[in-house]
Amino acid sequence: MPDLRDRPERTGTTGRIPGTHLPVMAEEVTGFLLEDEPGLLIDGTAGGGGHLEAMLRASGKTGFIGFDRDPEAVRLLRERFRGEPRVRIEHGSYVMIPEVLAASGTSGASGALFDLGLSSIQLDDPSRGFSWGSGDGPLDMRFDREGSCPPASEVLNRYSEREIADIIFHFGEERRSRPIARAIVRARPLSTVSELTGAVRSAARGRADRTLARVFQALRIHCNGELDQLRELLDGLEGWILPGGRVAFITFHSLEDRMVKHFLRDSPCFTASDPPWTQPSDEEKRSNSRARAAKLRTGVRE
Repeated sequence: MPDLRDRPERTGTTGRIPGTHLPVMAEEVTGFLLEDEPGLLIDGTAGGGGHLEAMLRASGKTGFIGFDRDPEAVRLLRERFRGEPRVRIEHGSYVMIPEVLAASGTSGASGALFDLGLSSIQLDDPSRGFSWGSGDGPLDMRFDREGSCPPASEVLNRYSEREIADIIFHFGEERRSRPIARAIVRARPLSTVSELTGAVRSAARGRADRTLARVFQALRIHCNGELDQLRELLDGLEGWILPGGRVAFITFHSLEDRMVKHFLRDSPCFTASDPPWTQPSDEEKRSNSRARAAKLRTGVRE
């Protein structure tokens, strides 16, 4: 079982050990959200627990509620923070935050973090099917394998060629979505990562790895309803972030980043920080390759 504790060791060119999770821009996130000692902070995507650990160590009285859709992550998070009275872990999506706060008799939170990327633990586990670079495994790609979302194999084997092409184009922003979808349909049935990888490579031109990244991203977003969930979160955020409260979003691709950017720019209740976004330092990018695409966007509730 992989250990969720973040480790500083570096190895190889990626600067990380497979199975470990390095929280992106932890210092920047902690400094922003804990500038004034808040009463309650939400980690809407607790994942490996790295950001939660950093914020806990940097604060003295703040309470935390961490959410995650992945049951295995929740189990390990509860082990990691067992005996810590200031931390509570909930299994579920961040869209459940208002419901959980209401059930607790809490009027709202002083701040929240949403790290919208996958955890390294999910990416490095071949049985999850999130990455073609982590070894062969089933085409799953679901955050919660106990939930109602369809696995990627079901999408690829049951959807029409046009529907698959639309998913790849809209959620992966891949221009060659049609020939890729055609290759996928020809290769059906598909049940493993290697089978999907072979089909995509047969239709890709130029940098096949980039095409694979876009296809896997598109399927993951579709299978988990990620953009719908993010839209629901943003629409209801003003209802539970207290006045003066702070929000931080870490994004990894243009679709979710664009949604957060427009929300912070256009919302009558939130003011975007200046500068509007921050990226990891060069040193962090060297030590953690998965930080290279990250952007941190922050804002304050009026």
